[in-house]
Amino acid sequence: MLTAKVCVRYEGDWTAQLESYDVFAEFLASTFRNRRYIGIMAIETTAFEEALEVIEGHRNVNSIDVVERYDAEVENRTAATLLLRGSLLEFTPLQTLLYEGYLPLGPTKLEHGRECFDLLLEDREELSQAATLLQEFGDVSVERISKVFRREIVPSAAEWQELLSTIPPRQRELLNEAVEAGYFEIPRETTLEALADTMGITKTTASNHLRKAERQLVEFLLPYINLAARE
Repeated sequence: MLTAKVCVRYEGDWTAQLESYDVFAEFLASTFRNRRYIGIMAIETTAFEEALEVIEGHRNVNSIDVVERYDAEVENRTAATLLLRGSLLEFTPLQTLLYEGYLPLGPTKLEHGRECFDLLLEDREELSQAATLLQEFGDVSVERISKVFRREIVPSAAEWQELLSTIPPRQRELLNEAVEAGYFEIPRETTLEALADTMGITKTTASNHLRKAERQLVEFLLPYINLAARE
């Protein structure tokens, strides 16, 4: 078995047209039925309104709902989650792969105007056949080949979001200050008293905040660390 990252530029589709707006996206979920398509896409771009206009204006797209929108961590980039509804007038690259029995691992990614798939394959011959299928849509490139298939044991996006949303702002501020001041370095570059003074709180309060945040993070990650060790 091997895994490979295969990318195709779907000529004439809105996915290819988004290259002009420096778009990175992931299709988190997709369903096809009776020529209808519903999908959830996470998108990040430097020109959100323009990218949205490109998607909305495509012949296969019926409607878009912006589920959420926020500033990305990288300056001048916008991130959003979109709910797309459309009509399928022809097979897409993903549908073609699924119809021919290929197994994509994880979400389809949109990079530089190309749709990219991580495929689980028997051998290089099967990889060559997949590339030939995708050439019907446009230029194909194989970005990565690995002879080792390893099941990744990581928290889901929903689990990460649940964890991050439950850390109180004051704990988050103290964690940031502790990291920047070198509190977790060996040896430590600052003291708990200094952190408390900076935050305008008592040493006991600072200690409680840090211990609660540390416990929450460790309890979340430890089961996955143990699972990875067993694997």
